[in-house]
Amino acid sequence: MKGYLIKVMMEIAQARVIVCMTMLLFVFISGYSNFFVFAESLPLERVSSPAIKTELPRKTLTRLGLDETVTRALATNEGLKIKDSEVVKARQVYNEARSGLLPHITAQSVWTNNRDYPSSDSTKTEYALSGGIAVSQLLWSFGKVSSAVSSAKRAAEASWYSREAGKNDIVYAAKLNYYSVLLARDSLFIAEESYNNAQENKKLLEKRSNGGRSSKFEILKMSADVSSRVPTVNEVRAQYEAALETLKSLIEAQPSEEFEFTDGFKPDYDELDYEVLEKALLVHEPSLKSLDKIFEASQAAVNNRRAGFFPTLSAFASLDKIGGSDQDTVPSNSNLDKYAAVGLKISVPLWEGGQKEALLGQAISERTTAQLKKEQARKALVLELKKAYVEYRQYKDNLIANIEAVRLAGESFKQMQEMFTSGQVTLTDLNDAELLLTNQRLNKEMTLFNINITLAKIEKLIAGEYDERNAGKTDKK
Repeated sequence: MKGYLIKVMMEIAQARVIVCMTMLLFVFISGYSNFFVFAESLPLERVSSPAIKTELPRKTLTRLGLDETVTRALATNEGLKIKDSEVVKARQVYNEARSGLLPHITAQSVWTNNRDYPSSDSTKTEYALSGGIAVSQLLWSFGKVSSAVSSAKRAAEASWYSREAGKNDIVYAAKLNYYSVLLARDSLFIAEESYNNAQENKKLLEKRSNGGRSSKFEILKMSADVSSRVPTVNEVRAQYEAALETLKSLIEAQPSEEFEFTDGFKPDYDELDYEVLEKALLVHEPSLKSLDKIFEASQAAVNNRRAGFFPTLSAFASLDKIGGSDQDTVPSNSNLDKYAAVGLKISVPLWEGGQKEALLGQAISERTTAQLKKEQARKALVLELKKAYVEYRQYKDNLIANIEAVRLAGESFKQMQEMFTSGQVTLTDLNDAELLLTNQRLNKEMTLFNINITLAKIEKLIAGEYDERNAGKTDKK
């Protein structure tokens, strides 16, 4: 009997253990289920289990404005450094051409050991030494050398203006990248706000469902709408990160650098005067001025080739000591005789097989090409400025409409939320109002982006910021 009771008590204890383990397992599973539900309600942040802590590199926060972006882009751009090198080369070519106008002075010395010579030649000695200085100076070449100098100088100036055009391209690229980051950042903020609005709509729907006024279908539809916004937010975030990496590459930022962007899109934009813009373009645009200098250089090259048909007059002078000795390996000064000479030299080209005619024809052809390129570039730049001006005015008008549309869409969405809570509108109406607000906010940001990049393009074309007074002064000059 005693053994039977002990057996029954052991079975009861085992049953209690099984029941307790089952309850613990249920609580454990329920807790993890709630955790996963909670994790799904936070799709914008990654949920991870605790792991071993790793030492991450410390980030450096840098305040970055538009001017700092331009400065760093110019300092790190290899293309601009190549342009600088080309400017230096062009100036050295000019110095080389200018040297033809200056005197040329040479000195020479020759020592000779005559190992074998006829005994009848009394002028020869076993050791001979000669040395002296010669000076030559171009007197007149009918503009041949001066034209070459002028052509080289204009080419050097063209190289410098080309460098300035390249600099303006880099400034425009820096502004475009900076504005792209601002657009992506603001778009991400709007997308996250839209997601939060959808979450708020879901809460309103849950309140209605507690009162029995919402169907299960509406709840499922709202949950699907919330979930569908997650890929959109992630896609916009990826675009922002891509724009940020592009900007970092442009300014060669350090991997540990994080940026706080201090400049944003301005709320107001000035009116522009197209006539002032066009005058500023024709006066200041560096690529157009570079083509002007190239045309002038080609004209000077034509003059240079034409002068090649005429004589060249130059003067020369020399002072030499010449002598020899049969005893001294290096003849002494007493064995050397002094010679001095001055004179004029005229070089007259008679016939070179048509070479000069061919060179002149090439120069004329290059001049014609330079003139056509100059006119072609002028027309293209003026057309580009006209298009940018028209787009700028259109975007300004669009911005006014966008601001009003955002205001009205915001008021409409708030009213829809109130009406939805009281059951006056459907879930579709509420979602449409929220989507309208999001789209209008995105349209406004896109318009701001378009205004700023168009304005940056105009500033690139006129080679500086718009200033009506300065442009007027330039025109008077």
